[in-house]
Amino acid sequence: MQTIVIIGAGFSGTATAVQLLRQSPVGLHIVMVNRTAGMARGLAYGTNSPHHRLNVPAGNMSALADDPQDFLRYCQTYDASIGAADFVSRQRYGDYLAALLNNARGQCRSGSTLTCLAGEALALRPRQQGAQVELADGRLIEAAHVVLAFGHFAPLDPKGIDTDLDAGRYQRDPWAAEGLVSNVADQPVLLLGSGLTAMDVALSLERQTPHAPIYLLSRRGLLPLPHRAGPAHPQVCDELVQRMLEGPATVRCYMQEIRRQVRLGEAAGVNWRDVFVMLRPHTATLWTRLPVVERRRFLRHAQAYWDVHRHRVAPGAFQAFQSAVADGRLKPMAGRIKTLESCEHGLRIGIQLRGSHELTYIKVAQLINCTGPNSDLRRVDDRLIKQLQADDLISIDPDGMGLRVDSSLAVKDREGRSLSWLSYVGPMLKADYWEATAVPELRQHAWQLARKLIAGAAQ
Repeated sequence: MQTIVIIGAGFSGTATAVQLLRQSPVGLHIVMVNRTAGMARGLAYGTNSPHHRLNVPAGNMSALADDPQDFLRYCQTYDASIGAADFVSRQRYGDYLAALLNNARGQCRSGSTLTCLAGEALALRPRQQGAQVELADGRLIEAAHVVLAFGHFAPLDPKGIDTDLDAGRYQRDPWAAEGLVSNVADQPVLLLGSGLTAMDVALSLERQTPHAPIYLLSRRGLLPLPHRAGPAHPQVCDELVQRMLEGPATVRCYMQEIRRQVRLGEAAGVNWRDVFVMLRPHTATLWTRLPVVERRRFLRHAQAYWDVHRHRVAPGAFQAFQSAVADGRLKPMAGRIKTLESCEHGLRIGIQLRGSHELTYIKVAQLINCTGPNSDLRRVDDRLIKQLQADDLISIDPDGMGLRVDSSLAVKDREGRSLSWLSYVGPMLKADYWEATAVPELRQHAWQLARKLIAGAAQ
């Protein structure tokens, strides 16, 4: 019986394990290794707050690429009124993933087994028949194949931020210590960033500290946008993708075509969101054909605008956010931190607002880094990642977008060669596919990888 080790038990690792258990006609021994005993949740769905909602409707959140209504049916067993367009809690989704994994284990008919281990993978060492996985506690696992399924890493410290501030004044990772925010009740807080992470943190803080201002600072001051409240428009011109694929592979031409289609759509009563929905299945192809210089131009100038339009939020969460902004409880700002110093009861921060040469000063009790996850593996403090780099077993995207893989998700080594014993599935696929951070794409990658591993085991 072949052993397949999956390192990481968030969405991608869980979805891959579930597909292996459900589909393999031959017995497999699947070992899931996770830093904590909390399997099948990961960072995104480990929250205990009912206020944290999914940013994708329930009808498109199935973890199974071959059963798109699976999550909706699960939700309806708890509440029959939930529809495909509803946005449910992330806590409910974590429960779903855990149940999916347990059901796949219990209903497996091929003789496959699943072992879940709490521990840190320290190193991978190639062997003639696969690889040896070393855990931090000294355990060794011989594997025919290893799947790296790690997800997001903590945000990088912004430039100019003194990380040695007084204890509790700077929170590097907003999700690393949820209880820390309670230490600043009814005192001003500054959130670095104004995207999805900042919105979640701001709404959580606003409920805890309703009488103190919460500042949100980002370079451009862009704020999240909501999903539509009603159904999608069925009529969207599909010539847009053809024009983009046949035209010059430049960011300028891509943006011109998108803006043109949005204008045409508005004249016909089509919402701009439908244009992004139509582009979604083709994003990887459009990204792949961009030369390196154009990818870097996109990352430097257009990514922030793309993200705010592409990655939208639940209408209910958006309404709560907008209400807090309108009431002055949340205070978005566009600019950069220029000075930062400790003062009595907190921090005194000098901000250069966009379009101004003068500094605006605010006093806050705490500074929280909400700039979003880090995908630059060169700057990740993780022993396994460092070992893989040191032994030339991975190729890291030079623009810090993730990990390089081939079309079958086999990891490429430093020389660009595909490793037969090592695969990756998760958001670090962004380097090659760009659209690789949401469930609808990740479930497809997990299904694809499981089929590849099953085919290899059957040989």
